[in-house]
Amino acid sequence: MIVKMKKIGFKSKIEDVNLIGATVYHLKIPLTETFTISLGKQDYYEGIIIELHSKNHVGYGEGATIEQITGEIPDAIFDNASHILSNMDKKNFDSSESFLDYVNKSMYGNPVAKDAIDIALHDLLGKIYGIPTVKMLGGSLREMPTSYTIPIDNVENNIKSLREYQRENIKIIKVKVGIDPKLDAERITAIAENLKQGQSFYADANQGYNLNNAIKVGNILFKNGALFFEQPMERHNLNKLRELRQKVGIPIALDESISSPFDVINAILSESADIVNVKLTKSGGIRNAFKTLVTAQAYGIDAMVGCMLESKLGIAASLAVANSLKNVKYTDLDGFTFLSKQPFEGGIIYKNGSNKPVNKDGLAVNKIEKNWK
Repeated sequence: MIVKMKKIGFKSKIEDVNLIGATVYHLKIPLTETFTISLGKQDYYEGIIIELHSKNHVGYGEGATIEQITGEIPDAIFDNASHILSNMDKKNFDSSESFLDYVNKSMYGNPVAKDAIDIALHDLLGKIYGIPTVKMLGGSLREMPTSYTIPIDNVENNIKSLREYQRENIKIIKVKVGIDPKLDAERITAIAENLKQGQSFYADANQGYNLNNAIKVGNILFKNGALFFEQPMERHNLNKLRELRQKVGIPIALDESISSPFDVINAILSESADIVNVKLTKSGGIRNAFKTLVTAQAYGIDAMVGCMLESKLGIAASLAVANSLKNVKYTDLDGFTFLSKQPFEGGIIYKNGSNKPVNKDGLAVNKIEKNWK
């Protein structure tokens, strides 16, 4: 499971917190099944895990992505996180904001490497100060429903997945689409017809459609009562997304288009979004994701907090952010369910399609040592 690891010694200080080094890991874990979306297929989880050390505590951070979303591959995330941490020696910061500002300015882009460091810091500070990370952010320990994902497959297998989710009492279904509009229409219709009382669904195309196909699928989603249509077209083409929004009745949610507060402002001014999906991996961590969500809130825009294929560590960090702002109406935090082995336990309490933060210091996760071998 451990592809490689690197220990980094340094002495740094954030206010009264002394950092004494870090360890960076590259983990690889098989998925329970092939995960197919319009951008490609995954058979493995590959995450970069960071342990950030003080004298008496360890903070854990995680970064996981696919290159089509953030442009990073695991080796690059590992090397960039190691590079940033290797330059920390003898640097003193007056706040976590100044520490993370240094991390963000240390290199252009590379949000997933920064995400792993940011999460590790928030976990560490929560443990040192004796408070759950969610409460550090001003949030609560409330339970939040999460959508569960049905990957791209044939109708029969999709209905099998739906039946399994229904047995688990899952209320919100996310349907991955974006490769074959005709098949997607059949899948959407079949899933909508087989929903049980109290269940709802939406579709996520991961930029897979052109405008004509997006209109066709958008109208089918509207006809079948979907909650919204996520990232139907290419991330930068806000003009076409606005045109789609004007021609279909269903709300448009933007995901890959949103990585920063600037992106939220751009989407709102271009009238291309009804909802924004904010992910820590795209934003570069908890702090920047929080700022992006606050920007959406200031403009009166609802939000979702989503995830990649991540362990319970990354999910716990995302849930802490989601629980901290009232405009977060949805969460899509099911990524851990696709891992065949869990590298961490704790962090979240999952029950009946909802996640709840664990009421312990920091992000409240522990390594499952046997699953790291």
